[in-house]
Amino acid sequence: MSEPNLMAAELLETSAAGYAAAAARELLARNDSLRTRYGSAAVATWRSHFTQRLLELAAALRMSEPALFARRVVWQQKAFAVRGSGSNDLALGLRTLKDTLVAELPENTRDSVAAYLQSGIDVLDEELEADSSGLDPADVHGALALQYLVACLEGDVRHAVQLVLDASNGGMTIEALYVEVLFPAQQEIGRMWHAGEATVAEERVVSDTTRRAMTLLCHQQSSTESIGTTVVAASVARDAHDIGIRAVADLFQVAGWRAISLGSDVPSAEIGNAVKIFDADLVVLAATLTTHLKKLQETIESIRAVSGDDVKILVGGHVFIDAPELWKNTGADAYAADAAEAVARGAELLGLPKSD
Repeated sequence: MSEPNLMAAELLETSAAGYAAAAARELLARNDSLRTRYGSAAVATWRSHFTQRLLELAAALRMSEPALFARRVVWQQKAFAVRGSGSNDLALGLRTLKDTLVAELPENTRDSVAAYLQSGIDVLDEELEADSSGLDPADVHGALALQYLVACLEGDVRHAVQLVLDASNGGMTIEALYVEVLFPAQQEIGRMWHAGEATVAEERVVSDTTRRAMTLLCHQQSSTESIGTTVVAASVARDAHDIGIRAVADLFQVAGWRAISLGSDVPSAEIGNAVKIFDADLVVLAATLTTHLKKLQETIESIRAVSGDDVKILVGGHVFIDAPELWKNTGADAYAADAAEAVARGAELLGLPKSD
């Protein structure tokens, strides 16, 4: 990582609110039409938007990966589209943000910040691909995920859980139910919420029902003899997503590991302490957003300080989906694309025999 990139990242993280406010004022001063369309919420809306973009920009600079910021802009382009705002608003905002930062940042950080912002502006010239749920009713797993999601959204939680339990009793594995049914349903309700197609209440009903279903699925599995290894699983500090990391712990437990789940938003030092207290052989860390990467690195450093290379570290989470090689910059030992793969990767790291 270059010194200007690190300096720029730290400046953006500590002063995001101030830079965002300045950019919002400048944007609305330049564009009366935006002030009219966004009404009384214009200043607050754009200040909030710019603050998040600045934190994402800082994360990309810290990791020396401009593509991380560009991918977030693509996601924002879709969000603007589904809410009825065009890419033009987003482009105006990014250009204004770039002008504001170039004018206010120290000279030795301006070029790198401007280049990363430009990478995001450039992707707006590309054609936006249509978004889709990815739930295929012609596929057995997709059909079940749709049925489950509909039951949740109708408030029939009992039926939703029973659908999953019946599939398990019918021979569908817990790995398939987690990875190909429950997680796609979660991703779809998340997409619907971002698109304004679902309320916060509906999203929470689905998430809470998924947690209930997971608890029952994990406990109804036939007990497996312990293989004498321990895994600690956690989502890093500031990452409030708990379902994915809980699934990781469940699948390790079903595979015979002693699985210690710390849940979400766990401070770096506490994960290091847990590794020592439970004498862990493996740590699995999850990060969802680019803005969580700094905490991920800090957590890995904390674990190394306690255990050196004696404990293996596996990372995963949504932040790696579009950049699967990014894990190599975090200090981890390996990456897993989903919960089921995490169990296999963990066994490989410890030199355990492959399970049947």
